[in-house]
Amino acid sequence: MKQIYRRKFPHGSHTVYCQYGGMGDLTLNSFHYGSDVKDFWGNDEYEYYFTILKKDVAKFFINCLKKGFNSDEKFTLKNLKQMCDKLNIEYRTNTWV
Repeated sequence: MKQIYRRKFPHGSHTVYCQYGGMGDLTLNSFHYGSDVKDFWGNDEYEYYFTILKKDVAKFFINCLKKGFNSDEKFTLKNLKQMCDKLNIEYRTNTWV
């Protein structure tokens, strides 16, 4: 996995990793750690997985570039999920607490 984002906070951190899988799928892993996470989830670690299936990786990538070049706001996994919903890009999600 390749780290593509990291931000430290006084009580933890948020890191996003990206991996291109052997089956051609693209997975983003958002990892939150710290006391703020523990206060909300009851555990100091929270992971969210967002996987774009192989058949839609090119469409996803092109639309990410389009969004990135035309927006001043930062990408979030929530924004990417909304984009996929709008464009009928198939994805899967999973969480671990």
